[in-house]
This record gives sequence, structure tokens and C-alpha cells, in this order.
Amino acid sequence: MNAISKGVFAVMFATLAAAGTVRAADGKLSIMVGGATKIIYLPARLTEQLGYFKEEGLDVEILSQPAGVDAENELLAGAVQGVVGFYDHTIDLQSKGKEVEAVVVFG
Repeated sequence: MNAISKGVFAVMFATLAAAGTVRAADGKLSIMVGGATKIIYLPARLTEQLGYFKEEGLDVEILSQPAGVDAENELLAGAVQGVVGFYDHTIDLQSKGKEVEAVVVFG
């Protein structure tokens, strides 16, 4: 991966982490995905495994639930500080009065 791609990943996830509500008590940021083995979540997993979070001074843990709706429930319960999923979850939650924000959209 070239330096530009590496920088893009780091900036995307640094932005996502900074937008999280509050870090966990141990300082770790937990990000939930709706199925960590799915190819659509590869950017999140690669960023973690290649050490880009750590390079940005972030202690991030990628967690997995079977589906996106389960991930959003963890976010609403305060169990995680961020979710990687499809943007339509953000729209759905906003229509239900939940204050969530899409920070990064993968294209």
C-alpha cells in the first residue's frame, strides 16, 4: 500500500474515532461491524491489522456482530463508540430521533 492510501485510511479512521461519543474507560475505542469477515468491511480490518490506528495514536478494537442492525444496537446501548455499516442505518436512526452521524462513506 502506498503512502497516500495509508494516509487516507489513517485520516478516515482518525476522523471516525474523533467523532465518537466517549472513549471506553480504558481509553480504547471500540468499533463494531456487521460481520467482520465480509469483504465490505475490509478497510476497517486492514486499517487495524496494518497498524494504522496505532500510528495515529488510537487504541482501536474492531468487534463484530452478525448483522448491521445488531451493530447499531450496540452503538445505541453505548457498548461501542462507532459502527462501520451502510449509511442507510444512519438515516433510519435519525428518523427515529436518534442523534447519529455518518462520518466516513466508503466509495
